[in-house]
Amino acid sequence: MLDEFIQEIGTYHLLQFIFYFFGTFMLSYFLIPKIRAKSLKLNLKDTPDIRSSHTIPVPTFGGVVFYICYILVLFFAQSLDSNHVSITLIASISILFFTGLLDDFRNLSPKIKFLCQIIGVALLMFQPDFRILSLHGLMGIYEIPLYVSVGGSMFFLLGLINAFNLIDGIDGLTGITGVIVASFYSYMLYNLGYFFYLSLSLATIATLLAFLRFNFSNTRKIFMGDTGSLVIGLVLGLLTLKLLSVDDNAYGSLSFYRAQLPLFLTAVLFVPLLDTMRVMFLRLTKGVSMFKPDRNHLHHIIVDFGLSHRKASFFIGFVNFFVALIMFFVIQKFNSFQSLFILGLLFFIAIMVLFLMNKNKTALRLKIKIKKSMLKVLSL
Repeated sequence: MLDEFIQEIGTYHLLQFIFYFFGTFMLSYFLIPKIRAKSLKLNLKDTPDIRSSHTIPVPTFGGVVFYICYILVLFFAQSLDSNHVSITLIASISILFFTGLLDDFRNLSPKIKFLCQIIGVALLMFQPDFRILSLHGLMGIYEIPLYVSVGGSMFFLLGLINAFNLIDGIDGLTGITGVIVASFYSYMLYNLGYFFYLSLSLATIATLLAFLRFNFSNTRKIFMGDTGSLVIGLVLGLLTLKLLSVDDNAYGSLSFYRAQLPLFLTAVLFVPLLDTMRVMFLRLTKGVSMFKPDRNHLHHIIVDFGLSHRKASFFIGFVNFFVALIMFFVIQKFNSFQSLFILGLLFFIAIMVLFLMNKNKTALRLKIKIKKSMLKVLSL
């Protein structure tokens, strides 16, 4: 089994991936305490407010390590970059990194922050690797016009970047979610033979595992900050677009039809997509700004329900993994419409469970109204 694996991937490539993974992990593990110490020295800490889930100031800027690791991996993996996208990736990641860095320093206005994200994402649209060119028969849709391709790809990528930024509210959640997503992506990228992107995916797993060791610590805690969540969201987003951009023939190595790939990737991104869609819907119905922060996120609901940060993060991570695993088998057994129905059902169940767990005053009032309405119907 191992001999077949080495023969398939090649000894040189295998050594490269081992180097990228363990090298990234060890570099992250070494640098994070240094950055934490520097943050403490310069008094660069996240002070808790009414929305915060922590009670004492915590050093931030853990995301600086992510940026360093990505730049180094992109430099050393250039031999695998057959489409010559490294420079574009470095430019885009750098824009998002410095946007997060300035936000962590000075609290940029949401509009300036979003404008910088648009610029960083727009750079990627010059590369076909990061555009959705076709839906390959999903819901009967195939090739899509260029303007729809660019607009849709940018909308998706901006949404995912902010989705990872939004779930970064309790210890470990963004890190655990990122590891789960990158693990599924690594499996797919390996089977598809996209070794350059596999390098990025493995680096994501490695640096996040090292970060989680300190993020969960009581004595050496550090946050990734916007510096980290924006960069992680961008990298996982561009890997998603890469998987969506490949043609039908490339999917012979996977065990499901190409048309059902968007459904599977939606399941892999279950938690960030669920949280973002739910929160944006609530803000829209209340008539408040989409950028206005609140405590309506799923991690707030679960922590307020009684779980600790660590338990809540692992519980949410398990749900994300479980949904992705279910859909992996569903799309092999059912057609696109049936798979879409099952995926929609999973989202509906999750929303209802969150509603039942929610101790927010608005949610409690709504539950009382529903209860009264049900009792009135039953009394007829």
